Amino acid sequence: MKKSMFTLIISITMAFPVAAETLTVVIKNVESANGYIMLVILASEQEFDGDIEAIASMKQRSLAGDNTFTVGNLPEGDYGFRIMHDKNSNGELDSNFVGMPTEPWGFSNNATGTMGPPGWSDVKFSLSGKATQIITLN
Repeated sequence: MKKSMFTLIISITMAFPVAAETLTVVIKNVESANGYIMLVILASEQEFDGDIEAIASMKQRSLAGDNTFTVGNLPEGDYGFRIMHDKNSNGELDSNFVGMPTEPWGFSNNATGTMGPPGWSDVKFSLSGKATQIITLN
């Protein structure tokens, strides 16, 4: 019984290898050290649309100049991310009276939309091994 259980566990482990991929995001030329840089990692279009919770999110104090996030232990697959510089530390992307953001923001692939945010197909990228994306905030 013990031998057959051990064989089953080994077989399952070999059939479904677990990859630990690493994503590095470099945000270039952040204007000020005010507030936080917030990064949200998205693993599906449903996460991108806000229908389900994102796979990961994090924030760090802003630094004037370049800011870097490194996210490890991600399974191989398709991802996207969004970034904002929350200058006033209120946890929101502030906007003006017509809905245009008044704080710096960005997406993976440096994607931008027309008359709104980009779509999932614009921000999606494949992660296999180590990857670095260099982002300039809008």
